[in-house]
Amino acid sequence: MELKLLENNSWKEVKEILLFGCGKQGVKVLPTLQKDFDVIGIVDNDQSKDGRIVNGVPVIYFGNAAELLSKYKIVVTVAEYFYKEIKEQLLKMGLAENQDFIMYQPFIMEWYYRYKKKIYVLKTDITITSLCSLKCENCALFMPYWKTKTIFSFEQIKSDMDQYFRCVDYLLDMDIVGGEPFLYKELDELLAWCGQKYRDKIGYLGLITNGTIIPAQSTLDVIKKYKIGVSISDYSDSVGYGDTVDRLCEILEESGIKYTRNKDIQWFDFGFPRKMYCYEGEAVKKHMACCNTICHCISEGRLYYCAVAWAAYRSGLYKDDPRGYLNLSEIDENNLRDRKRILDCCSGNIEGGYIDFCKVCGGFGNDNKNKVKTAVQIKEMD
Repeated sequence: MELKLLENNSWKEVKEILLFGCGKQGVKVLPTLQKDFDVIGIVDNDQSKDGRIVNGVPVIYFGNAAELLSKYKIVVTVAEYFYKEIKEQLLKMGLAENQDFIMYQPFIMEWYYRYKKKIYVLKTDITITSLCSLKCENCALFMPYWKTKTIFSFEQIKSDMDQYFRCVDYLLDMDIVGGEPFLYKELDELLAWCGQKYRDKIGYLGLITNGTIIPAQSTLDVIKKYKIGVSISDYSDSVGYGDTVDRLCEILEESGIKYTRNKDIQWFDFGFPRKMYCYEGEAVKKHMACCNTICHCISEGRLYYCAVAWAAYRSGLYKDDPRGYLNLSEIDENNLRDRKRILDCCSGNIEGGYIDFCKVCGGFGNDNKNKVKTAVQIKEMD
């Protein structure tokens, strides 16, 4: 995906826009877009959301939005997996892709680079430990299979974030992940440092937990102070710890901390490392383009295009691929064109058109029809 979608400049002077999609992505990017645009409304295909107000913006059911959709530029704020359906809806209305409507990922990166001379990145996460309280057979980061259990040092994480924000002007969405982040002993210090130094450069700062651990009061205090969101991946239907998740939600509400409890989580079967896919030739390029992951991460001085590929490498299960990352220390922070390499990496502008791990991974795209039961636990580990 190259940053050439706005070349006709039809978006340059746009002041008013519509968003299409009132899911997690739309809610997360809305506050950032409101700084530069008047967001007229959020269109959604779920009629039950019609009439809601999100951050002062009304949600409008698609069936009632024809007039607005034909009047304003549209930024589609859904995951790549769901974009195809919405694209077809808008095309049937006679609207043109990238002229009347555009996917939010390339739009945000290109609009701010082209017209504001800034490096805005949609999403980059940071993993702080491979330690986890669960052993999910199909973990997206392969945590049960890591050959060496890893706790990244506080100093290393600080260095990674310093290197990253030396090059990036603004990050819309960052999650601190594991493993299980509440097992990280220096979590309070890390969150406080991140909040003090970079909170104004991060739109949504979150922490993803599986809900098996109740954090200490000191942790809750720093989460609240720096307006850190908590996303609970609730696997209690599969594993059976619902009482703990209930209690965690009660504590977060009592503490005034924003959180989401995600129960209906659909897991893709990546195949790796148990039964790997086999893509070759041009099929690999198409497969990577279809996946179009937004799961980028920073680790040990590098920005990785794909967090799943990074985890496969860092776990010791797969070879490293230099095409799949940037060494942040090599980027000239005073040169905008050099800093654009960050956007190229996040856009998947990879030498050869794919990273090697794409050959064996099922990915997040529409071409992966294989799903697996959420959070099935490994009963025995060697």
